[in-house]
Amino acid sequence: MMMPSGGVALPSSPYRAPFIPILKDDRTQDRYGGYTFSYKTGNGIDRHEAGRQNYGQNTNGGWSYTSPDGVRVSISFVADQGGYQPEGSVIPTSPPLPYSRTQRY
Repeated sequence: MMMPSGGVALPSSPYRAPFIPILKDDRTQDRYGGYTFSYKTGNGIDRHEAGRQNYGQNTNGGWSYTSPDGVRVSISFVADQGGYQPEGSVIPTSPPLPYSRTQRY
């Protein structure tokens, strides 16, 4: 076991995670419940979000990364009174219903 400077024993491991630098990390928060954050990492992850507490949480944002097969993946979303609503080409969509609704609710 290794002992870091804090005195807590850590298990030794032959696996070491690669060092991935944080290239950008911006965060803001106001006194009215609004916030933003965004960050970028050295391995191509990009994440951003903005929201406000305004009669419920209203948030929008997204992220992007490169998949293991080399395809750039981008997801955007809105989260509000209508729920969490993500959009992106990699998100599967349900097949059409085999019937049409005739009753309105």
